[in-house]
Amino acid sequence: MPEKCYVLKDYRKYRYNPLELIFYSGIGALAMGTVGWVFYQNYYITVITAILGLFYPKIKLKKLTEKHINILRLQFKDMLYYLGSSLSAGRSVESAFAQVYSSLKNIYPDDKSDIVRETEIILKRLRTNENIENILKDFANRSGIEEIHHFADVFSVCRRSGGNLIEVVRTTSRMISERIEIKQEIETNLAGKKQEQRILTLSPILMVIFISKMSGEFIQPLFSTEVGRVVMTISLLMIGIGIIISNRIMDIHF
Repeated sequence: MPEKCYVLKDYRKYRYNPLELIFYSGIGALAMGTVGWVFYQNYYITVITAILGLFYPKIKLKKLTEKHINILRLQFKDMLYYLGSSLSAGRSVESAFAQVYSSLKNIYPDDKSDIVRETEIILKRLRTNENIENILKDFANRSGIEEIHHFADVFSVCRRSGGNLIEVVRTTSRMISERIEIKQEIETNLAGKKQEQRILTLSPILMVIFISKMSGEFIQPLFSTEVGRVVMTISLLMIGIGIIISNRIMDIHF
């Protein structure tokens, strides 16, 4: 394995690449601009709402961070499986991680895979005589993943107390894997409800578009009078509050 410089990545802080930033800014500006036109039908207000949409990447940041961490959590489950198998075969810790690295590269051939890179970093730090306990704790702190914290703590206690490392890793791996699978199942069950939430969020906007097209003269005072714009603003605020409340209901941490 060629020696390369490595960067210790903090998974708790998601960083946009330029294309992602442009993409989400464009999505936000387009969506908010559309909402501004639908509810006000005024060019100046549409431009203002489109500019507000440029802040969408900051709102999206939390979701992208959680998604990134969830992917790493699933990959960590695979790492635990291969680590337990390698230690059971009688390999040393360094040899076991070397085998894990080789196995993970076959599963995740993409060079950008986080777990492959982290396993490579663990190997390199082991070869510079760093303590495996400190390496795992550092990985746990940077990942912000509870399961990795648990594994690092159990691994550290086992090494210090001279316990059966193989059995502890195997048991811990099984327990953490079961916990991750339960989280996956909960996420799968929530996916349908989240889709329903998105549809309900779009419903008021689609309704306004439909009424505007079918009964333009009837709804026109809402766009051309001060009272109408106040009514539309209150409607938008209520929709926004509804979106915030529904997102908080769906934002389940476990």
